Amino acid sequence: MQNYESFSMKEEEFVNEMFWRLQGLLNGLEALGHTFSKGQINLKILDNFPKVWEQKTIAIQEARNMKTLAWDELLGILWV
Repeated sequence: MQNYESFSMKEEEFVNEMFWRLQGLLNGLEALGHTFSKGQINLKILDNFPKVWEQKTIAIQEARNMKTLAWDELLGILWV
C-alpha cells in the first residue's frame, strides 16, 4: 500500500510506461484484497504528473467525469 501512496510519474518516463507501472502495482494490491474506484485511480494518475502537466491535468479533471472515465480514454487524452 505504501508504494501506491507514494506513486508518482518518474522523470523522463513516458505516459504509457507510468500507466503500466501503476497497473502492475494495482494488480498486486487487488490480489491482497485492496480495491480502488475508477475515480480514485484516475485522480491518482492525474495528481502525480510533473508540475509542467498541471494545466492539462486540471483541464481534464474539470472537463471529464473522473468516476466514469476509462483508462484507455484517459491515456488517449493525455497523448494528444
